[in-house]
Amino acid sequence: MSPISWADLVAQPLGAIPFLIDPYVPEGGIILLYGKTRLGKSPLTWEIARCVGSGEPFFGHPVRQGRVLYLELDTPRRLVQPRVELLTTAPNVWWEFLPAINIFDSLAQSHLRTLQAQCLTDLVEVNTLRAIHYGDEKDAALPLKVYKTFQAIFPSSAIVFVHHDKKSAGNPEDTSDPDEAFSGHMAWYNHCQTGLHLVRAGGRETGLLSLRHSKSQVSSEAPPLTLQLDADGTHLIDYSATRLKEILTVYHALSSPDITKTEQVRLVAKQVGLKERQVWTYLSRLPGVKTAINNPPNI
Repeated sequence: MSPISWADLVAQPLGAIPFLIDPYVPEGGIILLYGKTRLGKSPLTWEIARCVGSGEPFFGHPVRQGRVLYLELDTPRRLVQPRVELLTTAPNVWWEFLPAINIFDSLAQSHLRTLQAQCLTDLVEVNTLRAIHYGDEKDAALPLKVYKTFQAIFPSSAIVFVHHDKKSAGNPEDTSDPDEAFSGHMAWYNHCQTGLHLVRAGGRETGLLSLRHSKSQVSSEAPPLTLQLDADGTHLIDYSATRLKEILTVYHALSSPDITKTEQVRLVAKQVGLKERQVWTYLSRLPGVKTAINNPPNI
């Protein structure tokens, strides 16, 4: 194969980069999703899988429907299943519960290739990164080896690796970039196409989280996405001033002594395109919303 000249390179545009979730999950890309333990990374990955499998928007972001394989190596099925049952069932999503494996082992690779042949995946989610190799996370050569091995097994798939912040993350005396707070060598970050950092956005009692688009080789970085984790530890909703104002505006427009609050919420959910549970969450749990219910927003 001959090299291509600069002139020929720019004369043959490749077109827009395709995404499964724009701009977070590029087709065929490596995505590193990281954050503190027990923060809400699993519910976030479940929502990613559900949206791609169903083709529904991901918190307002465009989604291309695809086939998803969720590799759960961190938590037993008996603990995951009751929580996933709370979510709306999505098509095109398959689950595989495994013990920790060594991705460089031939038997492990053979099993994953069998799964790929069965599922023909567009997206693979790996929960978690530390459970698919026996190497030292501080080894600079390890990340590329892991990524390349997975890409060889799932050649047409985007792959989301769930990872953890290092234990020292959040130290007020640490002057390093907080979005580089993941455990292990910087190469885990350098060799991925997209970095997604999930952090707490308020006190633990609020359940507010911020999804930071910390790195992208394929698009502009999106503004932080503020989410709220429901008290059930499973459901996530988009917590934005725009969405809240929309809900309250419709809520007050539908106020009438002739309908119950349950019916009012049902109508609001239908008009704004949310589930009734999500509307209830906005109206009853988010900080300051109880007061806002009784005070129509200025339009």
